[in-house]
Amino acid sequence: MTTEAYRMARAATRLKAAFAAAVGMNLVEALWDPSGLAWTAARLAAAALFTVAVVAYVALRLLRWRRTRSERP
Repeated sequence: MTTEAYRMARAATRLKAAFAAAVGMNLVEALWDPSGLAWTAARLAAAALFTVAVVAYVALRLLRWRRTRSERP
């Protein structure tokens, strides 16, 4: 596996984990109405992690696309 493929796989795994955490938190909020500073901080942290994971994954995909596009004759 190349370094680029390894980075893509790692980014995809992190995106899946962030998505699972976000869905889990939404499920908790749908079934039980948590409140307070700790819950708000956890929600903000989960949102930030998910945003960073999405941006990293998209950036790697775009870089990969540019490289393959520029390698063509």
